[in-house]
Order: sequence, then structure tokens, then C-alpha cells
Amino acid sequence: MLSEKERSLACWLLAGAIVAGFAVPGLSTAMAPYANISLFFLIIMSLLPLGRLQVTEVFSPDYKVWQVVTWQLLVLPALVVSAAHLARVSSNITMLMVTTAAAGSLFASPTFAELLQVNKTRALQCMILSTFLMPLSYSLFFTFVLHANVELDVYSLVHRCLIFLVIPLGLLLVYMGVSLSLPQRIVESVESVSRRSTILALIVFGLGIIGPARDLLFSDPQRFMLYLVIVATLGLGMAYLTAIVMFRQGISDSVTASIVSGFRNVGLGFVLLSGGASVATAQYVGVSQIPIFLAPLVLSFFVRGQRAVAEQIDEERHLSAATKVQLAA
Repeated sequence: MLSEKERSLACWLLAGAIVAGFAVPGLSTAMAPYANISLFFLIIMSLLPLGRLQVTEVFSPDYKVWQVVTWQLLVLPALVVSAAHLARVSSNITMLMVTTAAAGSLFASPTFAELLQVNKTRALQCMILSTFLMPLSYSLFFTFVLHANVELDVYSLVHRCLIFLVIPLGLLLVYMGVSLSLPQRIVESVESVSRRSTILALIVFGLGIIGPARDLLFSDPQRFMLYLVIVATLGLGMAYLTAIVMFRQGISDSVTASIVSGFRNVGLGFVLLSGGASVATAQYVGVSQIPIFLAPLVLSFFVRGQRAVAEQIDEERHLSAATKVQLAA
């Protein structure tokens, strides 16, 4: 586990990276050639800390996990398409919205769940399952639902799924078998390095794909703001709706489902769709990195504030109890 100081530094690094990507000319262009390779290592490094877990802990047969992922990958995208149709949203904007709504959960979702002190294990299981089922969701919505507006390159999708999903999964399964015979100190060292490497790989990947969004900011700021509003509204809307629908499962599970449904791995989705992705999609995905890179810092402030309030309440209760004891004496 990263220390409190390291987590805080990571949050500031991610926020600073996205700001630098838009502010520093040529930075994104320099990182662009390394985007795909950094994503490949990002996926592998994100999976390595799972090495000592049981297979059923990673790929859960729990129906509640499947319920959340089905809601996330099938129901929410269908609701987005229906709402867009009723509101007469253009087909191009609808396609961009589905790029988000049909994507798997963000790799950092379990970390966000841990920060908010909800069900980290379920967030991890939903993240893993939704990531590997994401190609099916994309194929369904882009081939059958939006077939008139999107030409999906199935061969390219399969090829990229092999590289970015199947190979990392195979490496994870191999490592899960090998890690059982490794000394604990080596496993802990691998996990520590993987967590730090994940942050670095995410920064390189994010900087590498925001180039089109940066160009859009200076060439068409109105469209840039439109994409930013869509990304933020869609993420918050899916998270809020999920929390309401899943509320019967309890506050902890409903917030967990809200996190994995609201924070989506649009970057991975874009790479999987790259064979048929348009310039507008590249711009939209670049814009979508802004809330993803800023979310950890915002959440850390929120959690810190909640802790301060809780500590103040505890202190007041302690003082109140001490006063009652003195009066009784």
C-alpha cells in the first residue's frame, strides 16, 4: 500500500500532469508515440497487486457483481441512447456519449472506493469484469444500435482486445500461480513497484491522448466546453442514477456501484476502437481525461474534510462525556 504522503503526491502529480498537458506546447505530441505502450503496461501493473488473491476474489460469481456490471454495460448505455433519441441529440454526439456509457470501469475505481470507505472488493470485481466484457458492450451498441452512424472495424477490435486484454489476463493468471511460491517480501516489492509504475504509466498515457483535445481548445473552445459539459454531466448522471437504483442494496454497495458506473475507462475504449474512431472521438476522449485526472485530488480533499468533521464530532463527544463525569462527581 502507498503511504498517505505518497497518495497525496500521486493526486497532485495527476492533476499537475493534465494541466501541463494543456498548458505546455508540444508535450502531448512528444508523449503520443508512447500512449499505447504505456496503456499496455498500465493494465499489467494495475493487475499485478491481485496476484495473491483467489480467482473467485478477482472474477466473482456473486450475482450482485454481475447485476452491477449488467446495469453498467447494458442498461445505462441503452438509457443514454434512448434519452438522446428523445431529446433529438445529433447522432455524432450520441456516439460519443455511448463511447463513455458502454466503457468498463476506471482502473482507479477500487482506489476511489477505498478513499470513500465503501466496498473496495466489490469495486475491484466490477472493474475487472466490466473491463473484460467492455468489447461485447461496444460491439453490441456500435454494431447493432448505432450501426447507421458507426462503422466498427471488428478485426481491429479483436486484435486490440488480444493485445490489451487477453495478454494481460494471461500474464495475471501466470503470476497468480507463481506468486504463491514467492517470498512475501518479493511479492510486496512487486506490488509496491507496480502501484508506483501505474501512476507513471497513467500520466504518460493521458498526456499522449489529450493532443486532439488541446488543439480543439484553441481552435474551437465552444465545442471543447460542450464536450467537457457532456463528460461531466454524463459521469455525474450515471453515478447519481446508479446510487438511486441500487439504494436497496445498502448505502455502501450503492455508493460502490455508483463509483464504478460513474468513472469509466474511456481511454481504453478509445484504443480498442481506434480502427474506426473519428477525429471528434479523439477530441472527446482527450477532454474526458480532465475529470479522470482531477478526480483523485478532489476526492482526497473531500475525504480529508469528512475525516476532520468526524474527528471534531468525536472530540465534542469526548468533551461532553468528560463534562458529564465531572458533574456526576
